[in-house]
Amino acid sequence: MDSNQNNVSGARGRPRSNEVHRNILDTTLYLLAEVGVEKLSIEMVAQRAGVGKASIYRRWANKEALIVDALEQIKPEFNMPSQGNLNGDLYELASHFVQRMNTPLGKQMLSLLISTLAGSSQISEAFWENHSLPKTKEISSIIDRYRQNERLSEDANVDLAADLMIGFIMYQLLFKPPTEDLDSSLKQGIEMIVKGIRKPD
Repeated sequence: MDSNQNNVSGARGRPRSNEVHRNILDTTLYLLAEVGVEKLSIEMVAQRAGVGKASIYRRWANKEALIVDALEQIKPEFNMPSQGNLNGDLYELASHFVQRMNTPLGKQMLSLLISTLAGSSQISEAFWENHSLPKTKEISSIIDRYRQNERLSEDANVDLAADLMIGFIMYQLLFKPPTEDLDSSLKQGIEMIVKGIRKPD
């Protein structure tokens, strides 16, 4: 048998491990959108993905671990900005995120993420530790490095300011009508957050 025949045989054989892994995660996301976190089961994922339950349990200890890993595929990302001033940095961060997520698919992904986290405290806590908290701390660090130059209050809670900014962005994306001037709202909201943590004039 020549090398070409070997290559064809390999292509038609069992899928590679990373392909199986990806297929399981994609299937989990589809099923989360279809049936929700409570009804989803390992058996359901295995059947829909066309794999044995053993293939799933070799990779994840339980349903919760599988779901957390699947949610990592759709987690929101923030680019770290470098505008040289606090308002500019926060606006750049927010606008880049909005540009990526302000689409029907992006909003569907965010809605799936929120509904899944709301449906399980165990999954919510794991996602918070692995993703949400580190991202909040990244934004907090951006705010904190301007504490002197931007005259921020010594007791300004930068973690809370980061929480407010993330919540504000998500609200603008998911709850406001698409006809609203999103860019203008982002600038005004960021200005209010920054003004709230500055020293009074």
